[in-house]
Amino acid sequence: MQDQLRQKYLASLEEKAGVIKALWEQFLQGDRSVLPEIKRHAHSLKGSGATFGFAEISESGKQLEEASDADLLESVNDLLNLIGRVTANASSKPTDNITRQVVANSVINESKDALVIQRNPDNARVIADCIEKLDGVENCMVAVTAEEAANHYRNNRFALIVLDLVLPDKDGREVLRDIKQAGALSSPVLVISGVASDSIYLECMTLGADQYLPKPFDTDKLFFEAQQLTQPNYLQVVKTAIPEESQEINSVQLQGVKILVAEDDEMQGIFIAQKLGEQGAEVTVVENGRMALEHLQSNSYAAVILDGLMPVMDGFDTLESIRITPRLKGLPVIMVTAMGSEENITRGFDLGANDYILKPFSEEQLVERIKSLLVMAA
Repeated sequence: MQDQLRQKYLASLEEKAGVIKALWEQFLQGDRSVLPEIKRHAHSLKGSGATFGFAEISESGKQLEEASDADLLESVNDLLNLIGRVTANASSKPTDNITRQVVANSVINESKDALVIQRNPDNARVIADCIEKLDGVENCMVAVTAEEAANHYRNNRFALIVLDLVLPDKDGREVLRDIKQAGALSSPVLVISGVASDSIYLECMTLGADQYLPKPFDTDKLFFEAQQLTQPNYLQVVKTAIPEESQEINSVQLQGVKILVAEDDEMQGIFIAQKLGEQGAEVTVVENGRMALEHLQSNSYAAVILDGLMPVMDGFDTLESIRITPRLKGLPVIMVTAMGSEENITRGFDLGANDYILKPFSEEQLVERIKSLLVMAA
């Protein structure tokens, strides 16, 4: 079934490339009104590529969405050429978003290295310069994506890992889980987040974060917190038992659970519906927020999944309408979107989202978030 879904996505890529090419030709003829539509398609590809095993599509879509006028031509050509290469190699098997590596005959030594995982290279360098001043650190590596970071922490133990929760290719919470599941290689992790949410803080600490630092912060505060974690007498508690909450989440069944999904990207809608459907859920997919509100007026759902950027009515306006409707105030809502800035995430929580998943996302992450919401709503 996964191969069938992948093949359908590859076919949709060819269609998407044709649409972008036609819009670009209109743009070159002087019609600048099509530019938002071009960037909307780029935004869609940014969110969907890595979900189906094509992280390079997500990155190229992101580059086009954020491109200045001076870089538009290069960004459009890069994306169209990439889609051509990907679809031409359609017979090859997809690779995981992050290459899984087996650590063989590795010897765990006390490390003098640190790792900073931060999407903004300039901010990463500022943090790294601060961390390198610690007594227990001789060298600080920098990774700007989850994939790049995994190549480091899966094979090495670090004196400290500083992890930003907002990354371009993966939710930082999933990276934290991955780090802590590395077993003997697990390293102390200081999480940095600009998202003001108590639930995110509690989740990170439950997942095994050793310290949590909200933004904005000054380097003196960062230095102090990092110093505590790199002291020789610091005792890192490695959780081997599954928390009761995790056991409860794993025991939740989605059989017959009705879930409403508002998603304008057809392939993302199919992916979500299929993966939740495999768990027994009854999934209804609509194309925009207005349609979602119409369905909520006449139907009952256990949870709602909202894309952020949609035509007619976006996810944020839809969420706001849900929360001001008395009978829907307690309805569990997850924002699932490629709008991954800290400002957008904070906005989603401020409007009443119960959770916020960044695209691209994994099947396991989606199912676990839904189950977690149902546990909390019970």
